[in-house]
Amino acid sequence: MPEDTPERVEPDRRSTLVMVLHHHQPMGNFEHVFQDTYDRCYRPTLELLDSYPDIHVSIHLTGALWIWFSDHAPDYLSLLRKLAERGQVEVIGGGFYEPILAALPDRTLKAQIEKMNRVLEEHFGRASRGFWLAERVWQTDLPARIAPLGLEYAPVDDHHFLLAGFEPEDLHGYYRAPWGGHGLNLFPISRSLRYLIPFQLPEQLLEYLDRNARGGKVLTYADDAEKFGVWPETYKWVWEEGYLHSLFEHIARQSRWLRVASMREIVSERQPTGTAVIPNASYEEMMEWALPARLGVRYKEMEQELERSGMKDRIRPFFRGGIFENFLTKYSDVSRLYNRMMFTNRVLSERSEASPGLWERCEEALLKAQGNDVYWHGLFGGIYLSNLRHFAFSELLKAEQSMDTGKDPKKPELLEGDFDQDGFPDLFVTWPEYSLWITPGRGGSVMEIDDRVHLFHLTNTMTRQFEAYHARVGNAPPHGDEKPDGGGIASIHNRPLGLESLDDVVFDPRPRRAFSDAIAVSSIGGLELDRGQGLEMDFSALHMPVVSRGPEKIAFEVEGRFLGNAFKLHKEILCERHSFEVRYRMSFSEGSANPEKKASYSWVTELPLTLLAGEDSGRFLDVLGESWNSSSWLNPWDRSEVTGFRGRDDWSKTAFSVRMSRPARLVARPIHTVSLSEKGIEKIYQGTLFFLLFPLSALAGDGVGITVDIGRVHAEGS
Repeated sequence: MPEDTPERVEPDRRSTLVMVLHHHQPMGNFEHVFQDTYDRCYRPTLELLDSYPDIHVSIHLTGALWIWFSDHAPDYLSLLRKLAERGQVEVIGGGFYEPILAALPDRTLKAQIEKMNRVLEEHFGRASRGFWLAERVWQTDLPARIAPLGLEYAPVDDHHFLLAGFEPEDLHGYYRAPWGGHGLNLFPISRSLRYLIPFQLPEQLLEYLDRNARGGKVLTYADDAEKFGVWPETYKWVWEEGYLHSLFEHIARQSRWLRVASMREIVSERQPTGTAVIPNASYEEMMEWALPARLGVRYKEMEQELERSGMKDRIRPFFRGGIFENFLTKYSDVSRLYNRMMFTNRVLSERSEASPGLWERCEEALLKAQGNDVYWHGLFGGIYLSNLRHFAFSELLKAEQSMDTGKDPKKPELLEGDFDQDGFPDLFVTWPEYSLWITPGRGGSVMEIDDRVHLFHLTNTMTRQFEAYHARVGNAPPHGDEKPDGGGIASIHNRPLGLESLDDVVFDPRPRRAFSDAIAVSSIGGLELDRGQGLEMDFSALHMPVVSRGPEKIAFEVEGRFLGNAFKLHKEILCERHSFEVRYRMSFSEGSANPEKKASYSWVTELPLTLLAGEDSGRFLDVLGESWNSSSWLNPWDRSEVTGFRGRDDWSKTAFSVRMSRPARLVARPIHTVSLSEKGIEKIYQGTLFFLLFPLSALAGDGVGITVDIGRVHAEGS
């Protein structure tokens, strides 16, 4: 439990700027990003603070940075300790791996906070009662969940308070937010200050504070420290042109009436400004990003209309977007990952009751998979970054692998339940070498294929979908890329996208799942398949009744009509160590089939696969016709008479091979998403979508089978 309860002291009656600097890198980010951000931002910012001992701040470091600084920059932690010991810096806590606290089960919420407290105690001798709320995602019941763990105060946005009915002029100091017999102290973050620092001149900041903080008021600035050197154009502005040094100099010259303080100092000096019951909310931009894309376009258009009419400030309390939880419905990939995490959490919780020490053995990997970055998308990559998705999935697989200790290594397992909470039952098959998440309610498709030995999620691709900012492609941003009046640099929110057209962009008609099936004319083109167009019959959303189930065999049967003829489709998933086979058989009612018409149609099944980096760093793809031939992950191609293909990744050591029981047409279409990052619009390779096409007549009799072997590298010619 934190022990640094602030003692009441005589208040400093000067106007106060509370400054909270949030330092964050996601787990799974690239080493060069950590180093570059340290050199361009973290180190120079802390060194400059050391030169201005009267500038007091609250600093938050997320878990990935605590780990990286300990391994690569111990001098940074020594300097941080020095500033903390002299009372200049308050280092605050929160969830260690920067999870969305409101989205966590109670047990892991507590574990995340306690892990951060232990790190703070190790470095500073005590934990903090102050904390950073990841992405400022607030739920009304958080005081009842968090306060008993020893946390007391945090910054959240003024937007939270406006949505609760507060007037802007009342948002100073901090407010007590009660719920369930507990309370937290919340500092309202000024949106105006977030857009002033560091984008506009220090003189403009002082003018704002002179107008709004006189009379001893406390205003709060809290935002990403990466704005000081990592965001576009900020390094030149903040360091080469000296913005931050100038800012501190300007503040120091105004010390007669103005100071910069930590949250802890304010809590120790002053009583709450009032009480506030805050609705579920986040910062204003996040609530815009959480809206469905088409609604987000309308939101932006309406916002611009309100700005032009001068009505925006008056309407802000009533002009809210979505809530963070909307990302679970906006992005099927977020929903899949979140529910996969909850599935792992549930299984671990159930099994740890009968197995002492199991939770402790698996907990760390589960906590790492809860970092927030990969569960949303806004200004930066988020869920679109395959390396972050890979890290989260690999940690979940690591946690599940740790649960296997003591089990029979040859014994498979079948679990049943609605694991993604979509109203349809799911089947989860686990073998020591691989796992499959099977969705009978989605055509008997396989939503997830995992290499459990190498901790690699082979179907970790990304759904290509329209985003609200795509409406800006080819157009100027709403405010151009001009500097603010009076000098400074443009905010990242107003920068041009850098893409002229979406003409060659493919959007998926639905989430791509392995062994989603359809019937199409045999001449269908690769682009049509990629776009989900031209299908005569699509089974991907069809409920496939399960007629038998077990860890070694799951069978589905469904009846329907095609070309006016009745048919019965039998689909089986046959599992054994290292591999599984999906087998299809289709029979038409006696005398009802039309052989001539059937001959012009093909059975189509899709298989989205990824080794993350295409053809870089030892990723290989081979196709088997008469012999094995190398092929491309990154370019579209279309081949006939193929009996297999295989991939290998020398980095992760994972591998797969796919063999067909009879020759098929194989179409490969690379999956590229078009998403927003700090650099503008980026095309990101997310994997490759393989389509296997068999003559419809091949499904008669014994049918066709597709065997997927996981984790083993096959010798040439095997």
